Formats: sequence, C-alpha cells, structure tokens
Amino acid sequence: MSLLRLSALALVTVVLSGCGYNLGEIRPTPMRSVRTLAINNFKNNTWLPRVDVLLADTLVKRFQQDGTYTIVGDNTGDAIMNCTLIKAEDRSVRSVTTNVLATSEFALVLEVTWEVQDRITGAVLLSGSARGETTYYPTGDLTTDRRQAVSVAAERVANSIANQVTEGW
Repeated sequence: MSLLRLSALALVTVVLSGCGYNLGEIRPTPMRSVRTLAINNFKNNTWLPRVDVLLADTLVKRFQQDGTYTIVGDNTGDAIMNCTLIKAEDRSVRSVTTNVLATSEFALVLEVTWEVQDRITGAVLLSGSARGETTYYPTGDLTTDRRQAVSVAAERVANSIANQVTEGW
C-alpha cells in the first residue's frame, strides 16, 4: 500500500507542478530596472471633488501590499507614476417599481489613465488605463452613500493599475 501512496503522491506532484505558479519577480520588461516608484497625486478632470488624494492613497497602499516596488518620494524614485482621473460617472441603474423617477440603485464608474516615467530620462516606461466600477443603494444620505462607493471603486482602480504595473496584465 505504501508504494501505491508514494506513486499517487509523485503523480500529484508532477501534475500540480505545471499550474502556472512562478517564484520570484514577474515585472513587465520595461520595468525590470525599476526598484523604487514615486506616485504623484492624481490629476482630477472630473466633477467629483476631493477624490484625487483618495485615489493616490489607495494606490500607494495597494503597491505596499504587493511589495514589488518600494514606494518613495518623487525626488528619489527610479520611476514616477502620474495618473489622471478622466471620468467619474454616477448613473441610475434601477428605479423604484412604484415611481420611475426615484432611483433604488446607482452605479459609479471611475476611469483613470496612467503612465510611469523614468525619473532621469523622462521616458515613458509603461502607460495604460484602469476602470473601477461599483453599485450602491441610496439610504437617505446620498453624499455618504456615494463617498463609500467611491472608496470601493478606487480600490478596484488601484488593483487594476497595480496588476498592470507589477505583472503586466
């Protein structure tokens, strides 16, 4: 029986060894030489107030959790990331069944463009866009409800940007 168990263990090990796990860094090729990254505050081209700092803080926290790059001030980083919030859309998704003018569910969409520049040469190493979307329900204080939804959408934007910069997808 022990020979059968040993054979089964060997078979499972061989099968699972090709599951796509990598050890070590998997940075995109243009970012291979970047070890430290500075993230500037977002530029806000939308109607949504005070969201630029929230987006930048959320992105910094996401990169710190990942650990691929060390986040530093812009004077010391190997590269500098600049991001622009280009779209903040708040729309009605579902109406109240008894009153089509009243909304029972909203959707919030944030769209961001970003680029990573080499601090010394100014060359653009990577660029792209990210989108964060969430829904929320009005509970009486629409401003508070929207602010909570902005935090969720900001986390989704940060995850998308970090995935593109650290893993290339």
